[in-house]
Amino acid sequence: LNLINCALCIWVWLGGLLAVILYRKFARENPELSIGQAIALGGLSGFIGDLVGMGVFIATSALSIPLFNQLARSLQWEGDLPFGTGGMGDVIGTAFVFLIIDAFLYPLFGALGAIIGVSVTKKPREQ
Repeated sequence: LNLINCALCIWVWLGGLLAVILYRKFARENPELSIGQAIALGGLSGFIGDLVGMGVFIATSALSIPLFNQLARSLQWEGDLPFGTGGMGDVIGTAFVFLIIDAFLYPLFGALGAIIGVSVTKKPREQ
């Protein structure tokens, strides 16, 4: 499951898809979305996911950083450990790097998920 998460950012795609589904469910006047609106909605959901992800990383780093460092030692990693000593400076620095990188990737994948969502949830035309 984590491999899928790392490879495809599947949770961000699903966030964009869910944003479209929820928009269609709760929109009062016009539940139909254009592709441009879906891209904007998915991009916004990806950006919000980036902020939430940074918060989760900071909250769970006390557990995850020692695990990652132990894995690096067991793999006989040469040089510095990938996440430093796990001090608060390392956590904030790593979270900031992830925030900047994901600020570009998450809106992109969220927008792709929303485009898929518009295509999948489109009502068939009446003939």
